[in-house]
Amino acid sequence: MSRQKLLNDEQIIYDSMKAIRNLPQSKIEFMLKKVGGPFAGTFRLSGPWGEYYYYLKVVPKLTPTLTELVIHQIKTSPAPQDANPLLVSHYISPKLAAQLKQQGIEYVDCAGNLFLNQLPLYIEIGGQKHAPKPPGADRLFRTAGLKLVYLFLRNRQAVNATYRMLADDAGIALGAIGSLFGELEKRGNVSSEKGERQLHAIEELLQRWQLGYLETLRPKLTLQRCQLAPGYSIAQLTERLKQLPNSKQILIGGELGASLLVSGFQPQSAVFYLPQEHQLKLMLQLNLTPDPQGSITLLQPFGRQCSWTGWQPEGLTLADPLLTFAELSGSETDQVAQKLYSQYLVPRLDR
Repeated sequence: MSRQKLLNDEQIIYDSMKAIRNLPQSKIEFMLKKVGGPFAGTFRLSGPWGEYYYYLKVVPKLTPTLTELVIHQIKTSPAPQDANPLLVSHYISPKLAAQLKQQGIEYVDCAGNLFLNQLPLYIEIGGQKHAPKPPGADRLFRTAGLKLVYLFLRNRQAVNATYRMLADDAGIALGAIGSLFGELEKRGNVSSEKGERQLHAIEELLQRWQLGYLETLRPKLTLQRCQLAPGYSIAQLTERLKQLPNSKQILIGGELGASLLVSGFQPQSAVFYLPQEHQLKLMLQLNLTPDPQGSITLLQPFGRQCSWTGWQPEGLTLADPLLTFAELSGSETDQVAQKLYSQYLVPRLDR
């Protein structure tokens, strides 16, 4: 395949493997791709030191915002048998490299920075200058693609809906659907047989979508970060929301939404999805003041499928558990995120 035809993920894998290929007497053999699970492929690395199997975790742009979540994904993801995770990225800064190494995460980037720790194989290469300008994100993980993938993760049967229905439900242009399906097919996430589409490697797609949601989609949806007035707590917000005449138009997510779905969790923050024209009204109703570090985030919903169709607390409306799960990216919320995943996402993904 010519380099021009490579997807950006594939290009990053291709470029980053140069550092490993330069190891004396090393040999790389790719074994499989998109068979399932949260990985992009598996390869065998052999040399005088022995033979090791790695599965690839591709994160095109590793940022401080995403690093903690990436570490959590790697440590909690089921790996192929006898294989070790290898984080692959366009560039890993010295600070992030130190954080990964401290957590025992092996990595390689396109600049030539490398950390392998499978004794007797131990290699650390650092200080390589920033690689040339990174390629843009695959179209699938830009705004429109993330909105479409959300529909498939929310209900995997949606992959067989009409293009028009998908465009309306995702809130994207009808003309974008065909090319996005093309990218899903190239990545191995969608195949067609007898006129019916099938979704594959859904765990990998979920993890990439969560990273894209936090890094790309969420910032575009953000209306305002706010702080509660003194004397109020996050936990009190549900009762205050019930008293509002427009409460049904406000979707509850984030930690507050998670606390309503999973018992025994004390929320420290909240996310509300609401139309932009209702933003100021809600801020006045809940005595919220703008604060870039505030614990309340107001987001715009997108498309038609952001609310949950399951159980709803009386007088309240919850955002879909997939959106709530995507917000729980810190180590303090690992346990509740795992409960959300097991109780609300696994039944969908396994259908």
